[in-house]
Amino acid sequence: MYKQHLLNAIVKEMKICKRLYTKIPHDKMDFKTKEELRSIHELLQYLCIIGTAPLDYWMNKSDLPFNTFFGEVTAASKKLPHEQFLALMDEQIDIINKLFTQFTEDDLFHKEIVYPWGEKGPLGEGIISTCIKFMAAYKLQLFLHIKLCSDQKLGTADAWLLTDLSS
Repeated sequence: MYKQHLLNAIVKEMKICKRLYTKIPHDKMDFKTKEELRSIHELLQYLCIIGTAPLDYWMNKSDLPFNTFFGEVTAASKKLPHEQFLALMDEQIDIINKLFTQFTEDDLFHKEIVYPWGEKGPLGEGIISTCIKFMAAYKLQLFLHIKLCSDQKLGTADAWLLTDLSS
């Protein structure tokens, strides 16, 4: 049951990101709040990998150093055009569903993983601390960028629920 709750949380974040994408004026893809921060397009590219990359590493790629694996995934994401975002997020939903078939409920509590920053912990905690938190954090950056660069009437609920307050 815990496993399904974690999966539901990640998929919901991805679906909210898909809906937020539809609110972005396409002439604002290069908008950024400060020069050294990600643009909307760069946030979209990152959102296309960050919800699945840590779990993919733990389940399938742990023979590589994490920084090598993640560097390759990040480099590939930087080539993604924003027009593919909705399809790519659908792919991410498929990937996360497949990744969740590779472990058991018991693994969430007992399988030890190594976080990207070197600490060790149980798989379930790792999924919360990376996949879920990263999706939520970057989704909120996207939400705020959209609010700052457009006249979209987005409310707080648009960042957390699968709802459309502007219609």
